[in-house]
Amino acid sequence: MTTAEPTRRGDVTIPTGGVWLSWLLTRLLVLAVWGLFERIATGDVLYYHGKLAALGEAGVAGTLVEYPTPVVALMAVPWLAGAGTQAGFLVAFVAAMLALDAWLTRRLHRSGAPATALLFWLAFVPLLGPLALLRFDMVPAVLAGVALLWSTRRPATAGGLVAAGAAIKLWPALLVPALLGGDRRWRTLAGFAGTGVALALVSLVAGGWDRLVSPLTWQSDRGLQVESVWATVLMVLHGTSPETYTVGYSRYQAFEVFGPQVGAWTTAANLSMVAGLAVMAVLFWRVWRSGRADRLAAATVMAAVVALMIVTNKTLSPQYVLWLGGPVAVMLAEASGTGSRHRRPVLWFAGATLVLTALTHLVYPVMYGALVYDGPGPAQALALVVLALRNVGLLGLTVAAVVLAWRLTGRVTETEPERSVTA
Repeated sequence: MTTAEPTRRGDVTIPTGGVWLSWLLTRLLVLAVWGLFERIATGDVLYYHGKLAALGEAGVAGTLVEYPTPVVALMAVPWLAGAGTQAGFLVAFVAAMLALDAWLTRRLHRSGAPATALLFWLAFVPLLGPLALLRFDMVPAVLAGVALLWSTRRPATAGGLVAAGAAIKLWPALLVPALLGGDRRWRTLAGFAGTGVALALVSLVAGGWDRLVSPLTWQSDRGLQVESVWATVLMVLHGTSPETYTVGYSRYQAFEVFGPQVGAWTTAANLSMVAGLAVMAVLFWRVWRSGRADRLAAATVMAAVVALMIVTNKTLSPQYVLWLGGPVAVMLAEASGTGSRHRRPVLWFAGATLVLTALTHLVYPVMYGALVYDGPGPAQALALVVLALRNVGLLGLTVAAVVLAWRLTGRVTETEPERSVTA
């Protein structure tokens, strides 16, 4: 039987039984909310099943083309486990996401992470709601968290986990530079490159070149999604002038806003993405220059990268917030109870993340009908207020993440204590 590693002086931990009882109760709550109130969130899983059902006719090259090719193999797991039936696929999919959720919980507990880190993750998933278990964004979120926990002891494996996440959602490829601060950076890069190249070659053989790059084309052609930070002003205008600014369901399986100035706002979003990439590049350079494997710095840079990806994107689906979970949990694991001067800002950052996660749950699915279907009225007005608060909050969270990442990626000083939990 395994037990948690000893924790640092001043840390407060949760007994093993308490961890798993809390996990079980909170996840049962999520399942109850899903079954009783939020079945609308099931739509994407049924969409995945439908695409797998047509795999024999469409082939890998024509299946789930908006996602990287390995997603087809990923979806084949619940398909086979569920014997191809829709109900079986749904049960197997949710079970797989719960297993990943439990894996990160276990890794955090075994690492000796303090109570704050575990409590954050235990609360984070229920606050986002059933959606967390009904989208495969749980995969890259958990892989990012485990990669951080293993980054110093198993650097090649950590790099491989990030590459696996990138093979599912593309964006995690931007996370690997956060792990390149120590003297084992080349092992991390080797694990990332080896896994990435292997998956790319298999994808090329399975689906061909056009299928390999189809997710990039799909994303570039999309319009301004209603939940995007860059659509906030237009959505408010939709609430006041619905005949001029309309909301419709696009061929990209998303609600987008249409009307005057949408093109200008979309261009602004694209330019902000370029600016965000420039900020990331500066942070990556500071990580490399630091010359130290500092997991608090790495986790904070990852959180900053994820936040930048969210707020600069012309699309923003509620499950994107799930990406923050793993890095923020590790931030708490590294900062809490250490006496570090960064402990308080990390706690505030984690608290703000939980608040924004709850607001995201209100946006979708609780108020989504009022947001995209209803005409002007109290329900739509409230939904727009919540959406605006969430989006402004995401901007603030992004600024805070970048500032904290900047402070943590300075040059190493001899008097600065090392921050690390074992994993």
